Amino acid sequence: AQVSNVRAENLTLVAGPEGSVSATLITLIINGDREPDALLGVQIDGIPAYVTGDIVELLPAESVGFGFEAELWINSYDFAAAASTYVPVALQFERAGIVEVEVLVVPADGYYEGIEPVPPAA
Repeated sequence: AQVSNVRAENLTLVAGPEGSVSATLITLIINGDREPDALLGVQIDGIPAYVTGDIVELLPAESVGFGFEAELWINSYDFAAAASTYVPVALQFERAGIVEVEVLVVPADGYYEGIEPVPPAA
C-alpha cells in the first residue's frame, strides 16, 4: 500500500492468543521522501488501534518495522475477524495522508508463531 512517497509493505494481521479478541499488524513502513513524516494513527476494521509510542517518526529514506522482530507494535484489542478473512486497515501519516488496504488475517502458527500483542491482551 502506498500514499505519496510512503509505502507499507507485507501487511499481515496475526490473530492474538486463543481466547483473546486481539491481533497484531505486522508491516514494514518505508519513507521514500526527502522530508520526515510520521505515522499518526491506525484503524483496524474501523476501530482505532494501539500504536507503540502513539506517533512514530519516519525519517527520510528509512524504514520502520512493526510486530515482527521489531520494538514497535500496532495492536487491536477489540478484534473479532476470523483467520483467512480480509479486514480493512487505514494508516494515517502526517504529510502523506491516509492509505487504506484490505489485510489478510492469519493464525499465530508456523511462521507467525510467537507474534502477539505487546502489551499483552487482557
